[in-house]
Amino acid sequence: MPTSELFTPLRSPDASHQVGAPGGYEWWYFDAEDAATDTRIVAIFLDGFVFHPAYLRRHSAYLRSPTHHAPAVPRDYPCAYFIVYRGGKILAQFMSQFPPGTFRASVDSPDVTVGPNRMKCGAAGDYQLHLEGSPWNLTWQGPKRPEGAELSGDLKFSPTQPHLPHERRFLSRAMTGAEHHWILAAPLCNVSGNIQFKSGAGAKRETILFQGRGYHDHNFGTGPLGPGLARWTWGRVLLKDRALIFHLAEPRDSTMAMETHWIEADADGVRERSDRSWIFRGSRRSSLGLRYPEQLAYGDAMVLDSPRVIDATPFYLRVLYTARLSDGQIAPAFCEVAYPHRLRWPVLGRMIEMSIHQRV
Repeated sequence: MPTSELFTPLRSPDASHQVGAPGGYEWWYFDAEDAATDTRIVAIFLDGFVFHPAYLRRHSAYLRSPTHHAPAVPRDYPCAYFIVYRGGKILAQFMSQFPPGTFRASVDSPDVTVGPNRMKCGAAGDYQLHLEGSPWNLTWQGPKRPEGAELSGDLKFSPTQPHLPHERRFLSRAMTGAEHHWILAAPLCNVSGNIQFKSGAGAKRETILFQGRGYHDHNFGTGPLGPGLARWTWGRVLLKDRALIFHLAEPRDSTMAMETHWIEADADGVRERSDRSWIFRGSRRSSLGLRYPEQLAYGDAMVLDSPRVIDATPFYLRVLYTARLSDGQIAPAFCEVAYPHRLRWPVLGRMIEMSIHQRV
């Protein structure tokens, strides 16, 4: 079985690493919040959608019998994702998958194209995003795309901190069986732009002017994240002059320890703090049965409480917590709780695939 782990080391960490490893992935993640209008967005450009059930099935088949199954590689599953929340609820979303080999990205600078979706970092350091796709609604018969529905966005992420992208490892090989890299490219940004939404044929097009703050990171790896994970929780808190980011990886193997990261990014740089441990208090369940913490505490430095689920899917949740810091600051914490191993459940996997729009 081929075991080479293929990706290109770069001088610019936020550019494309051209990952070629079977089951590998690379994504550029952006999220932002506009407190004045209670609007939030998430946009992701994916070279190999590592949570695509079909990608995981193909990779598993290759591992079982590499002489009978061709390896599935990132370029086979290029995708673009965009979701908009208003008032703590989903306004519109799309996940679009494009034909194999159509993903385009530069190895010299952050410049990514997936179909009509584009992300480019200009000379001034601003990230310009354009996203467009066909949104879907969840019905009792599964995801449906209303005829004439449209969702697009043009957004500018302007980093407020002077440091260069910071690269580090996360999710150990012992836990996942692969190598994973995390690039904190622009943890705190000013974000401006507009979002266009039309719910269907004959409906009026709505324009949302966006002015807020945001976050950008970038991940790549040489294999799936989920095999050794029981639950993966991550989140970020955006303050006036700094960003706090954390990852909590709980292993399926009970003999292994939980892996945690607490990152602080400000004008002086990006650094990891490990002087305290994470404490989970209480548990709640989503409407689909996924558990999430009622309270999370990083020692006495920060407590996350008052959770509010804004997005519940069969394998992940997005949850807004209230972050209370030891210096008295209070801010929203935008968090995600994921159960990646559920993607391998056959019925659930097929249901998730129904929400992915196959573009030609």
